Amino acid sequence: MDPSSRRTRHLALWIGLASIFGICVIVAIITIPSAFKQLTQTHAFRLSSDSMQPTLYSGDLITVDKSYYSKHSVSDGDIIAFRHGDYILAKRVSAVGGETIEGKDGKLIRNGIVLEEPYLKSPDEPVDSSEATFSARRIPEGEIFVTGDWRSRSLDSRYPDFAPVHTSDVVGKVVYVYSSSHPGQQGRKF
Repeated sequence: MDPSSRRTRHLALWIGLASIFGICVIVAIITIPSAFKQLTQTHAFRLSSDSMQPTLYSGDLITVDKSYYSKHSVSDGDIIAFRHGDYILAKRVSAVGGETIEGKDGKLIRNGIVLEEPYLKSPDEPVDSSEATFSARRIPEGEIFVTGDWRSRSLDSRYPDFAPVHTSDVVGKVVYVYSSSHPGQQGRKF
């Protein structure tokens, strides 16, 4: 092989390596800011309540996307983290501002339609009638009605001390179970 063809092959090799390196730099420039944003816009919380079983368990480490509701509205069925006094709680949204919610015979009725709730803890017998039955309430704008998935163990919007949840108290949307000692929980996404 003559020296000029060797130089041409080495030059082609260096150009190929430089191109690959350049592509890697471009990919890094594009992905690092979004990864950094993801890290800074999420927060992990450890649950200390059974009220969301079987969806979430006491001791689960959940990831909350704090920026989700800056681009989306709080929606029925979302699992949210919110401030209640000195605590951060996680519950399911059962009604949002402008909707009507009532409890009858252990069922939630939103805007006149009985909710299908396959995520509820079963069997779940109410402790008292106020857990199973409450009169229709219209949820004011800027407020949210939340409930736990294990209703008989959940202090939630059915009780005056836990109602209403103001949208300003919402920390973010629960998006991921980061760590759990319960089989099948770790890595669960919402």
